[in-house]
Amino acid sequence: MTTRRWDIDERQTGIADGSAMDPQVQSLLSTMRRDGWVTEEPEVRLLPHLRRACGEDWTLTAEQLLDDGVYEVTLTQAADLKNIELHRAAIRLLSAIAEPVFFVRQSEPGVFDCVTGVLDGDPPGYRSHGHLVRLILN
Repeated sequence: MTTRRWDIDERQTGIADGSAMDPQVQSLLSTMRRDGWVTEEPEVRLLPHLRRACGEDWTLTAEQLLDDGVYEVTLTQAADLKNIELHRAAIRLLSAIAEPVFFVRQSEPGVFDCVTGVLDGDPPGYRSHGHLVRLILN
């Protein structure tokens, strides 16, 4: 494994740790653990937005709500995107369902796990709720 953080990295270390955002991350994590936080009927609340975001570049091929509350959506691409372009496409697609809190992580090639929702005190003033979405891009 290389010590470089990207292809032309010469420093091999950053300028600070990430603790400046620790309160925000901890707030998300503690809120996600509340019983009933994940919102029902993602096919009604999220799917129409994802379908519109697909445009002509993506075809929605499958969707299902898993027992753990994760809404899994599979899309097939019209163009053959790779690496960072695929990651950016996933962010563009998921931004169609983004709420005040929005976290995305590529968990494996072509698979993007997303948490989006509203925390206590977030605009527009709704009660805290959220969604767990797994976007699978083929």
